[in-house]
Amino acid sequence: MKHIFNILLAVLIVQTSAVAQQVIELESQQSMAITGKGPGQDGAINPYKDIPSMAVVYNAGKNAFSVRVQQAGKILAEVPVPVGETKEFYLKPGLEIYFDTKEPTTAEVSFKPFKKK
Repeated sequence: MKHIFNILLAVLIVQTSAVAQQVIELESQQSMAITGKGPGQDGAINPYKDIPSMAVVYNAGKNAFSVRVQQAGKILAEVPVPVGETKEFYLKPGLEIYFDTKEPTTAEVSFKPFKKK
């Protein structure tokens, strides 16, 4: 019985991790709203959108792209994400993030609650 519980627990942990990370395919000359615009408009779902959170962005593609952070239409930051690199972005409620690319690429994004160190 103990082994069944451990197996079930491991499966649940793997399932949670798999759902939290989302793969996004970006086309040439594309700008995509990732989170902050609302249901039906976001490319990814941030389960922590109502509290301070972190977006973890990994460039899994063959071309660089950039992450644009905005609030109420005002650009707060534009950060390049080179191939094979991971960047983290602090997101307070009300912030929007976009992925901008000139060439096709693949991005992985996940979200986690923000924890002060």
